[in-house]
Amino acid sequence: MKAFGLLVVGLCAWGTAGCETARREAPPIMLAGPASGAPVAEVADSGLERYQRIVRNVADCPLEGYQIVPTCAGMHELAAGIANVPADVRAEVGRSMLAHASPAVRVKAAELMHSEHRARGSGLSVENQDAIADAATRERDPGVLRAFIRVIADHGTANAKVGAVLLAAADHADKDVRLQAVYALTSQANRGLAGGSTKLAQLAEKDANAKVRTTACEYAGKLASDDLIPLYEKLTASAKDPDLYAACMEGLVRMFHDHPALDTANEKAYRLFLKRLAAAPRNETSPPWSVMSTFCYYSHGGEPTKLATWKQRAPWFDAAEVKRVMISVASDKAASWMARAAAVESMIGLGASKPELEALRRRIDPRDKSVLDKIASAIAE
Repeated sequence: MKAFGLLVVGLCAWGTAGCETARREAPPIMLAGPASGAPVAEVADSGLERYQRIVRNVADCPLEGYQIVPTCAGMHELAAGIANVPADVRAEVGRSMLAHASPAVRVKAAELMHSEHRARGSGLSVENQDAIADAATRERDPGVLRAFIRVIADHGTANAKVGAVLLAAADHADKDVRLQAVYALTSQANRGLAGGSTKLAQLAEKDANAKVRTTACEYAGKLASDDLIPLYEKLTASAKDPDLYAACMEGLVRMFHDHPALDTANEKAYRLFLKRLAAAPRNETSPPWSVMSTFCYYSHGGEPTKLATWKQRAPWFDAAEVKRVMISVASDKAASWMARAAAVESMIGLGASKPELEALRRRIDPRDKSVLDKIASAIAE
């Protein structure tokens, strides 16, 4: 554990990406690519039936979560047969197979429809959104439903049918479907979805599954909605459940400073975050080390334009105030050494002067080598 902590806390020195708190993001949708030496499929063949036969190659392939097992022989046959088929034709084939008896075929059908969106670069067509949303309301296989949600996830606010699917998925009996709903409901595109933040708060506070609770509390912050403040006030008031507490503290950061997007600026969340960091007594889990390096890139890394825009949106942000709180954590032996060292990283990012760092060094226990080394390295630069 100590070696892992050293790796995490030291990442700031490797660039902007390093100081970003490790966050779980939903992976991108991947479509099967053409196999090496695959023959080019001719569009002007015998109509959709030819391509439907090609897609049926995966009919017997098992699912692994929301994806078709990639080593299934049918996947290779499909990749070879569908290569270079125009995106609009793929989408038409997909629409025609959304109700196929095979779960794998239904998953691939949705992916083929998504390929049209990728090719056009203008978003999934409303027709295809509606088709997948309608199929999702009938879908009984959790893996297939997750695949459907992933394809339409960014259209909940703009399309009422899609929004209804996402909200319903948050109440699904399968925990992985509920988790997929969390990822979808917290998409930037769904910030205006009525009822989204309410569903997320319910999941964070009451879901039977710990992973769903922690993910909902962390990701809900991306919405930066004032109506989530009561949730964060409640779930960050105690570290009795360390994992949930840490996730909710990360969600609180996302509410006002969601790096690298930097597209949130909620002052109430900022004030609550500082209040929680300043709270005593501290211990090994409070404050969580995962949020302490939040500002480590603030003055010397990241994307300058995004950061400048964020500063304009957050005139209430007071670097001096934040540094004072970070100093109190860094010098508190009751906090974990990872949290203390990460607090120094944020101080450096916030532009702490050498005299400030020297003053902090004098407050640190001589035996606290990890924190002292971090300070010494910054002073020596």
